[in-house]
Amino acid sequence: MDDELNEAAAEAGADAIEEAVAADALHEDAVAKATAAVELEAAAQELAAEAVVEEAAAEELAEAAVIDAETSNALADAADEEEASSE
Repeated sequence: MDDELNEAAAEAGADAIEEAVAADALHEDAVAKATAAVELEAAAQELAAEAVVEEAAAEELAEAAVIDAETSNALADAADEEEASSE
């Protein structure tokens, strides 16, 4: 009977060691994933900030494009009027 108890204790001990090793590996994986998540969140925030700046620049360029188009139309109209008056 003592042999059976000793064998069961040895098996339980071996199982405990295997489970501890597996738990340690899972913990290391969880820490690595948490670290990666923090890094990705920081990168996402940086990209979002860049997007805001780029959107503001795009709006300014669009406004400049409208002004340039209006100026172009006015110059074309003036050229047409000058051409018509010289005929």
